[in-house]
Amino acid sequence: MKALLLIESDRIADIVRFYLRPLGFEAIRYRNPVKAIDNLEELEPDAIIVSARDFPRHWKVLAQTIRAEKDKNECVIVLLKGASFPLEEAAKAVHMGVNGVVKDDLDDRREQSRFQQLLKRYMVVDDERAADRVMPSPWDRLDFMFAHPSSLAPIAGRIETISSTGLSFVPDAPALAFDLSGGQILEDCSMRVGADIISLSCKVARSGRVLGLEIEAISEEDRSRLESYLGSGPDREMKAILDRGGDAADD
Repeated sequence: MKALLLIESDRIADIVRFYLRPLGFEAIRYRNPVKAIDNLEELEPDAIIVSARDFPRHWKVLAQTIRAEKDKNECVIVLLKGASFPLEEAAKAVHMGVNGVVKDDLDDRREQSRFQQLLKRYMVVDDERAADRVMPSPWDRLDFMFAHPSSLAPIAGRIETISSTGLSFVPDAPALAFDLSGGQILEDCSMRVGADIISLSCKVARSGRVLGLEIEAISEEDRSRLESYLGSGPDREMKAILDRGGDAADD
């Protein structure tokens, strides 16, 4: 698969290449937007990564040109935004069929995850990992709680990372979970996934301040619901940008 990069910064371009490589992409980089647009027909890219900071006008021409021929599933368009990305620009991105917007600070683990999830959301990529860990974002509704297997005390907290097969969990009151050990089964667990509450059981894979939990038992319907929610993060992000206005756009 081919990814066209329209990025001025050598550093950012190198980071983007680094995170594209495990997904099976060959990266072709341009600094000249006119040449990039002229060569679209010859290149036939599967994905386009363009810096909205470097090319605030040309990304619109590029998006319009691509969307005249290919939909979101045929060619993924990702905008890399700088410190400021006004609401009007976000609205234009949605209208023009851009798949998603991420910060160009790809040193940030959250941005790395969002960047790769965008590509996986819309196309089949070459990735050896069975399930990707996602770091919940402010616009996500993901909560987890379980009953201590001995004391039955309810233990709530924060999900640090999550996939369809497990999660990293930080209890609000660590003392309530200090005696948990690897291999223990937590039978009574519940998770908020968007508007739904699902029931599941988990196995403790790692104890300590941050619990590593493997999903032990969950209905197929609830697993499908969780996978769908985790995969639709880019859609929620774009909606959050538009709903929250400039504050979300300039995060």
